[in-house]
Amino acid sequence: MEGSIKQNELGMFADVILALHLPYSYTYRVPEILQNKIKIGQRVVVQLRNRIYSAIVVNIKQYQGNKIEEQTNTQISTSNTFSIKYILDIIDNEPIVTEKQIEFFKWVADYYIAYIGDVITAAMPASLRLKSETIVTVSPYFNADISDLNAKELAIFNIVAKKEKIALEDIKIEASSNDILKNITQLIRKDVLITDEELLNRYTPKKETFISLNPLYEDKEELRKLLDSLDKSKRSQMQVEVILKYLALAKQIGVIKKSILIDNGCNASTIATLLEKNIFVKQSSEVSRLQSNVQTHNASDIQLNEEQQKVFDNIINNWEAIDTHLIHGVTGSGKTEIYIKLIDKVLKQSTCQKEPTKQVLYMLPEIAITTQLIKRLEKYFGSRVVTYNSKFSTTERAEIWQRTMTNDKDKRFQIILGSRSSVFLPFTNLQLVIIDEEHDTSYKQNEPVPHYNGRDCALYLAKLFGAKTILGSATPNVETMFMCSNDNQISPKKRYMLHTLTKQYFDLPLPKIELVDMKQAIKEKITYGIFSQRLYDEITNALNQNKQVILFQNRRGYAPHIECNVCGYIPKCPNCDVSLVLHKESQNLECHYCGYHTTTLSYCPQCHSHSIRLVGMGTEKIEEEAQIYFPKAKVKRMDLDSTRTKNAYINIINDFASHKIDILCGTQIIAKGLDFDNVALVGVLASDTMLHYPDFRAFERTFQLLTQVSGRAGRKTAEGKVLIQTFEPQHLIMQDVKNRNYEHMYQLQIKERQMMNFPPFCRMIKIVLQHKDKEFIEKKSVEYARNLHKIFAARLFGPQTPIIARIKNLYAMEIWLKIEKNISYFKAKQYLKEYNEEFLAIKANNQIRISIDVDPV
Repeated sequence: MEGSIKQNELGMFADVILALHLPYSYTYRVPEILQNKIKIGQRVVVQLRNRIYSAIVVNIKQYQGNKIEEQTNTQISTSNTFSIKYILDIIDNEPIVTEKQIEFFKWVADYYIAYIGDVITAAMPASLRLKSETIVTVSPYFNADISDLNAKELAIFNIVAKKEKIALEDIKIEASSNDILKNITQLIRKDVLITDEELLNRYTPKKETFISLNPLYEDKEELRKLLDSLDKSKRSQMQVEVILKYLALAKQIGVIKKSILIDNGCNASTIATLLEKNIFVKQSSEVSRLQSNVQTHNASDIQLNEEQQKVFDNIINNWEAIDTHLIHGVTGSGKTEIYIKLIDKVLKQSTCQKEPTKQVLYMLPEIAITTQLIKRLEKYFGSRVVTYNSKFSTTERAEIWQRTMTNDKDKRFQIILGSRSSVFLPFTNLQLVIIDEEHDTSYKQNEPVPHYNGRDCALYLAKLFGAKTILGSATPNVETMFMCSNDNQISPKKRYMLHTLTKQYFDLPLPKIELVDMKQAIKEKITYGIFSQRLYDEITNALNQNKQVILFQNRRGYAPHIECNVCGYIPKCPNCDVSLVLHKESQNLECHYCGYHTTTLSYCPQCHSHSIRLVGMGTEKIEEEAQIYFPKAKVKRMDLDSTRTKNAYINIINDFASHKIDILCGTQIIAKGLDFDNVALVGVLASDTMLHYPDFRAFERTFQLLTQVSGRAGRKTAEGKVLIQTFEPQHLIMQDVKNRNYEHMYQLQIKERQMMNFPPFCRMIKIVLQHKDKEFIEKKSVEYARNLHKIFAARLFGPQTPIIARIKNLYAMEIWLKIEKNISYFKAKQYLKEYNEEFLAIKANNQIRISIDVDPV
């Protein structure tokens, strides 16, 4: 439906954003019948091209025709008279997105040089992003003559004729064919079928059937008469038993779900009979998909030690003066207890009656860590806390979204414990943001776009609300520590306040870290497979004392690659320039970049030799060898491959916590924030590969990862031990890890970065150009860089071939920009965005993919 707008004609118009790969908002006219209902933040139904979509209203204005023409960010003709489509309908009675969220979405799009439609796609649960589906029906003009239909057309007609209407995707399923569009097009031309677009709503509230006794039988005398009136037949006796079972359960738990009756042995058909007789009454009610817990402890009962109390008091005393605080505490120092006390204080602060309930965002980098932490938070805050991450279903995420924003104080979540995507939730009164393990690279979204950093987004979100931010880590980012430094030439108000914890919470000695020289061990032939004699002895000793062991290797699979001993052949991915990783459990060779897999080799396809050797080791091999050398131990692996299902993390962590597992092998998932009582030993199998990664952050990342995994030992009981197998025990970073000397590592890194002009002394942008033709992309990347060089000059580096030159059959070239702190970052990004649009507008370049990563990690 379209309307014609002329100059000087008044009307109401709405700017909307669609969850599509689109750079702009679109303007639609609001029909008069909807003008009193439409609000910013609601979803509306709009037509774009020939499809129906839902969109978010981000602006509402009364315009004259010529004023609309002045907008530069909308897809509207600039002629004096033009057509503009109407909004078709409003989906929500109330907004499901707040105005602060819209402002935040726009900031994310601008800062990370992303399309606003991509930000909406990343932000909103899929079940709230509605889109149309094609509905097929028999044409009202069809004359019932099927004589000229071929066999395939007739089959499709019969499928559609059986139903009043059917979705195009369902026809494909019933016809067992994806190749039906040509036939449907022919049927439409013959006036046999017609199509329409229908908006698909994928979110429906969960409903549960509740059973209650007819109020008539609440009177004891009437109930007695009822039971006496039922004859003694077997069927009636079953009804009596169900009624008695209901009365017993109702006395214990009150309201009874139908499912609870069935779970307690009541026959479903007997329940149906009692409903027919009006002895039972049923009611369908909306229920939460999320478990609710009752608060059992008071956070004020938490006893802080002297160091913790000092940190807590310093933060409270500087609450108004400082917006952002960094808690630099050794692993196991009790940062979480301080967080809980701060949350409690914020939530208890007096609030006026009309102000929405105060809210807290508690961010963690890994889903696995939330498994343990949610229990600790529920212990003090009960049903006010909820977890939000990608392991939840789309309907569960939609419910959390709505309950974060709801005006019903009894239903609103106050504490969100989430991964990076939780920054997009519709907070109404955010007062505190906690970013734990702030150094972790998992806060960065690599794929798909936008390439946002959840940690940095959370800092901006807190600023939007005027909330306070607490960063916590045993190994803070160099950039974060620099923000605490007096060397940082910004105002004290904008600097971070540093707080330190140097002791473990239970006042236990920190685990002893020992470096095992693998060169010497191999030379002296004192190894047991992948284990040095020293590590083997310590594992044996820990198991003999009924203690647990963690073995760390930051590489999944069985072996990084296999190699022919005769000709040196190494199987490579046909789509990417990487070797295939052997996964012994599946007996496959797999690519960890594109997902390609093939069966493992028994002989070399190049020289036909059967002399195939495995090179390197992954977590699968560690798990296998641990089981071989310690046959009585219960061994389990935790990595991406073993935790793909929703509850896999929970099951493994709970099993390890309850000592159903003796040795836990894993990747960096086990290095982050997990808290186990009985771990006496942590073994790092291969630590050197991280040191030599070609990245200016390699030394910092190595220090962080090894220090973090070391912190899993000796957290609650006796002093733990950490053994790190390395070929370079004298390396400065290895010595810093051994001595827990963060300050030395920081000073070395900050001096080196200042000298080389790396962050925090500049800002960086990585630009990656991709195309299926290698020579073409090399040529075009030079052209792209040459034009950028006219503006950025010496700030531009490249183009250069990345470490992995081809991924998913696309060749890549990298270009880097370094922007000084005294240069406008916004203007630099704005120019880059405009240049990209010009470059891709050239017909010869429209097949090039350009990815821009702002502040890469």
